Parts: sequence; structure tokens; C-alpha cells
Amino acid sequence: MLRPADLLMEMDRLGIAGGMTYHVLAHEHAPAVGNAELLRELAGHDRLSPVWVVMPAHTAELPPSRELIAQMLAAGVRMARMFPSSVMDGHRFSLSEWCSGDLLSALAEVRMPLAVDFTLFRRGEPPWDDIYSICEHHPRLPLILIDIQGRNNRTLYALLERFDNLYIQTAGFNVHDGLEDVTRRFGAHRLLYGSGYPVQSMGAARLHLGRALVGEEQKAAIASGNLLRLLDDVAVTGAAR
Repeated sequence: MLRPADLLMEMDRLGIAGGMTYHVLAHEHAPAVGNAELLRELAGHDRLSPVWVVMPAHTAELPPSRELIAQMLAAGVRMARMFPSSVMDGHRFSLSEWCSGDLLSALAEVRMPLAVDFTLFRRGEPPWDDIYSICEHHPRLPLILIDIQGRNNRTLYALLERFDNLYIQTAGFNVHDGLEDVTRRFGAHRLLYGSGYPVQSMGAARLHLGRALVGEEQKAAIASGNLLRLLDDVAVTGAAR
């Protein structure tokens, strides 16, 4: 299992100052267990910021939505991630309003960024209707799509045109001139650097952004500025802005 010291060593090798990370146990075992272990392991590592894995509270694996958000804010957590897919290693829950709406609303109330990994971008048809529904019902929720693969931009662009709260993580965005095209059409502020490490290569993700034919100011925004802006916008008191 990757430890903070290993992650920091790779970051140092590539000149990466800081990062957001979740615990593998929160994904592959149980969110509550992994989230708690994450805080223990990151203690004293100021360059690594915690990301909690979340899911709806119906099975009591996690607290009710607003109690969960309060716990996250109290622990210094400013970003959430979920794995709703019903295939492979997903957590198998619906993103429909009747199932996930309360959790999505609670995240939106404090404008906490939510990274969603469907895994289906690699293994099947992406759930575009779910993405549309989240953006439409929760316009204050910054929604970050993880590991988008080639050709999905044919549908993705329609969503980016319609919803300002939709963002793309760069890792896995394997589209020829994809970063350049999104920057030109929608602005660099819709892109957030991510590495997908250790499943994917941190160096490859770093090179992907470094070689992109966009301005240095835009690269800096993608590398850190855009995410820092979203994190700074989280209402840490729990009050909606």
C-alpha cells in the first residue's frame, strides 16, 4: 500500500508541491474505515490534503448527509469523491435524486467540490443522464469528472456548454489536443490537473499538461489555481453562500 512518504517522494521527483488524496480502503473496503485511516496517515503531512469518499446514508455506513459534511469540515476536508458505478469496484448506488439527492444537496450547500469516478468511462457507456441531472438539480455543486477517455467529448461538450459547474480532471483525458480544445472552447478554468496516481503515471500526467499548447498562465491555472479557487470557496462554517 502506498504511504504518504512514497507519494511525497514521487511528487518531489516531478516538482509537484501538493495534492489531494483519498485512501484506498475507502474505495475498496468501506468509506468510514478508509476516511478515518486517511486522517491518521496524513497527520503531519501538510502538502497532502484529505479527500473523503462519500455515499448516501441509507445503509448507515456513513452518517446522515449534513452530519457527514459537518464532520468533514471539522476535520479539514474540503473535497469529496464517490464511486457510484455498479460495475467492477464501484459502490453500486444510484445517483438519482430519490437516492443521492440529499447528499448532493448537502455538498452543494457548502459548495464542496465532488469528484465522481464512474469507471465506466473506460469500460462502457458513460452515464450522461446522471451527470446532466446532478448539474441541473445542484448548480452550486462543483462536479469534477474523473478519467474521461477519447471520443467522449462528443457528448461531454454539450454538458460543458450548458453547465458552468462541470469540470474535467486532466488525468485520463486522452483526447488529441484535448486540453487545448477545452481551453479554447470553454476556458482553462474548466480543467483541473490530476495524476490518477498510483494507478496511472504521475509523470505522464505532468508531461501531458507541461506539453500542452496553452499559455503559461493557463497552465498555472490548470495545475493548481482552478482547484485552489474551488477549495477556497467552500463555506467552512457550513452556511450556504
